[in-house]
Amino acid sequence: MSEQYRYNCVDESVLLPILKKHVFIPLHRWIPYGVPANYLTLVSIVMMWSIFLYFTTSELPSPVEVSSAVLVITAYVIFDHFDGLQAKLTQTSSPLGEWLDHFSDVFNGAIIVYLGFKCLHLPLDGRFIVLTWLNFLAFAVTYVEQRVRQELYFGKIGSLEGVVLMIFVLALCIPESGQAFWHLEFFWPIYQFLLASFALGCFGTVFTCLRRMRALPREFLVFSIGGSLLVVLGIYLNLSISLLVCTITIFSSEFILRNMQQHLTGAESVVVDLVVFGLLLGLVGFHWLSWNPIPLLVLFNLGLVLSMLLRCRHLLILWRPYWVWWNRFTPS
Repeated sequence: MSEQYRYNCVDESVLLPILKKHVFIPLHRWIPYGVPANYLTLVSIVMMWSIFLYFTTSELPSPVEVSSAVLVITAYVIFDHFDGLQAKLTQTSSPLGEWLDHFSDVFNGAIIVYLGFKCLHLPLDGRFIVLTWLNFLAFAVTYVEQRVRQELYFGKIGSLEGVVLMIFVLALCIPESGQAFWHLEFFWPIYQFLLASFALGCFGTVFTCLRRMRALPREFLVFSIGGSLLVVLGIYLNLSISLLVCTITIFSSEFILRNMQQHLTGAESVVVDLVVFGLLLGLVGFHWLSWNPIPLLVLFNLGLVLSMLLRCRHLLILWRPYWVWWNRFTPS
């Protein structure tokens, strides 16, 4: 079955060859041959979600907590490349592995944005919402391009470089002097330049992906407009930050999942989804009537979560033969 599957990816990352030679491959030699690649993906998922859940209980992270975030993100980057090396070594590459790896990255990327704000001691305000949305927008256009061009492309300055930069930034936040540095005024607080650079990087990803596709897919256009209006309206209506971010996350991940499913199975085309505009009209109406918008947002989220669960169940059943409990054969 694995012979029928081919992972088509072009990675021009400037850091990948260096890290692969001096970090990923040397450390990967310590991974037993029998460990399935998907186990390594699951390890990275557990690490990232564990540190995220822990940080939700921390108001202003201490130097020890910031250090733990740096270590976990570093381990995530390593394990995120271990799974690919292990799948190649054991010849167990599969659509299941690709889906687990890349779909988990969608959430892990948002967790890194969250950890960045927490470790920099920045409030989770409108800037956090906007940058979280731009992060999802960059992920979405990447997988729309993969679906359209049947090729996953990573540029010279991409997600790996962004995460490594974030590790460096957070490492500087461990001592109090480093924490204070990012809040120094240089026309604006220095951390504002970091946030602006991140936003520009997301916009750059969108622009370059659309340029390579030489088209603006309607479903991505509708997704972009709908999500952007949701962010603007949510900030204007002063909706709960946590609920708004949760809604943006679910809305974005459901769209990305549909593109991944179409790319990996070819069984269903990605259609233009206008449901989010119904949510927007509902929010405006609820605000005009002075009604609590939380039930509307919860209903919207539950609907999309149910859709994702059904899609995930379908994919897990479809790809069940690709699951490996243990690699039985050792290299000669």
